[in-house]
Amino acid sequence: MLDQSNVKMALLEAENARLKEDLRATEPRSRKKVKEPPNGKFVRIGDIVTAEEALQKPLKRRRVTARVDPTPAIEEAQEVIYHGLESLRRAEEM
Repeated sequence: MLDQSNVKMALLEAENARLKEDLRATEPRSRKKVKEPPNGKFVRIGDIVTAEEALQKPLKRRRVTARVDPTPAIEEAQEVIYHGLESLRRAEEM
């Protein structure tokens, strides 16, 4: 029971880390500096609009690895833990 909760907690922590990374990728970007014209005193509104549009472009999507079914790994880990606990019980009985 305790081992299953440890495995479940590890899976949830990995899922939490993945979701945090996804959230970070969707956060708004910082401001973009508007290019000032070399001979002009003020920035034109068109330049400001261009800079804002550049910020609105979607982020490059990161590659997502194919999800692997964790069930076989969990079952294997449970078996290893079970056999380890059994060997400890036998050693304590001696």
